[in-house]
Amino acid sequence: MMIEKADFSKLAVLLVDDNEFIRKLLGDILRSFRVGKVIQAAGVAEALCHLATVQPDVIFCDWLMAPVDGLSLLRSIRHGQTPIDPKTPIVMLTGETRVDRVAVAIADGADSYIAKPISAKILMSHLIKLILADRPVTYLE
Repeated sequence: MMIEKADFSKLAVLLVDDNEFIRKLLGDILRSFRVGKVIQAAGVAEALCHLATVQPDVIFCDWLMAPVDGLSLLRSIRHGQTPIDPKTPIVMLTGETRVDRVAVAIADGADSYIAKPISAKILMSHLIKLILADRPVTYLE
C-alpha cells in the first residue's frame, strides 16, 4: 500500500545528537514534514530533562556521543528507567554501519537504525513506518 499523504502535525519528536549541525538539519527536515513539535537535545542529560516533561511519539538518537552514548539512553528507556513509555519508538542514528553494531542496537530495543548521512527520503520512510506500521522497522538502507 502506497501512502500518499500523512499528517504529522500532532507528533512530538525528540532529536538527540551532540552535533549541532545534524540537529538543525534533522529539525529542519522534520519541520518541512510539518511535524507538530520538534524537541532537540545536545546529549543524553538534556534529553532526560526533556523526558521529565514530554512524552515524545518518536525519538531519533545518535549513538556515538560523549560523555553518555545514545545506546545508554536507549537501554534506560527500554528498562523503564525514564518517565516515558518504554515502548516509545526509538531510531538510532550513527555513522557505524557494521552489521554487528546494527545487531546490538536492534537487540537492545531500537525500532530502527539509520546510517549517516541522512536524507529527507530516508527520514520520511522511517517516520512513516514507525508511526503507521503495525510492527517496528528493522533496518532500511
